Parts: sequence; C-alpha cells; structure tokens
Amino acid sequence: MAPMTVALFLGWWLVTASEAQKLHRPSLSLHPSHGVSMGDNVTLRCHLPRMATWVQLWHNGSLRFNKEKDKEQDTAEFSFAVTNLEDAGTYQCRYQVSKPLRTSKKSDPVELVLTGVTPEMPESVQFQGPSRDSEDLTYTEMPAAIPCSQPPTSPTAPQSSVIYTTVSTDLPR
Repeated sequence: MAPMTVALFLGWWLVTASEAQKLHRPSLSLHPSHGVSMGDNVTLRCHLPRMATWVQLWHNGSLRFNKEKDKEQDTAEFSFAVTNLEDAGTYQCRYQVSKPLRTSKKSDPVELVLTGVTPEMPESVQFQGPSRDSEDLTYTEMPAAIPCSQPPTSPTAPQSSVIYTTVSTDLPR
C-alpha cells in the first residue's frame, strides 16, 4: 500500500505544480469603448492577474507596443491618437514574468471601430493622349486610395496596389 500512496501523492504534486506554472490570461478594455473617430485619443488597458515585467499590445495579430512594466500596478495602459484607418481593428494584450521566464496567452480581443469614416472618392483628372491610328484615346488619372484591413508588415515595406477599372470602346466618334 505504501508505494501506491507515494505514487498518488507524487501524481497530485505534479498536477498541482504544473497548474501553478500556468499564467492566467489578461483582459483588455478600450476607452472610449465606442464612438471613436479619426483624431480621437484612445486608451487600451491591459488588466493583469499578476505582476509582470513586460506587457505587449497586439494589433491584428502583429506586435504594436512592448512596454516594460512598473511592478506596483496591475494594469498597463497604451494610449495613442487614431490617425489613420489602419488603427481600427482587433487588439489583444499579453504579459511576461521573469521568474521563471514565461509569457501568458493573449487576452480576448477587443475591436476598435471607427465611426464617421467614409471612403472618399478621389477627383479624376482627364486629359487627351496623342492620337494613334486615327483613334482619340482618353486617359483618366486618379490618385489611389485603397482601404486595407491589415497593417503593413513593416513601415518601409512597399505595398502593391490593385486598381480595378472598366474600359469601354463605345466612345462617340
């Protein structure tokens, strides 16, 4: 009976020790929680279930901010002005402890939705091109304003643009 008791105790101790190693998931809140417009300041608060050394803010799956944490607080605040459409999207946070070095899972997502944003249609500028084979060609030049729901992978990465257009040969002669 003694070996069975030792085995049961050892099994209970291993389960308890592994549970102690898990980091509880943080929670994230957005302030203001709705009615955010371009130019508004927003604050995302990551609520930590325990003291942490680093807190990260993720935006649409990419790391946006990494902040060293003051050990005396149970929240980390990330504040910024909404300056472009790419600031909208899904945010999550997670934290890291140093002893032993571990990282939590990401918080449940919060959604930053911009209100009062309508895509503007750029003005077109038309000009006549040179005639070829007695055909008058009309060209339209428009600045591209392409909405994108994902941020660029890096600030300097070139972005390929896709422009859709309709071409018709039913022009008056």
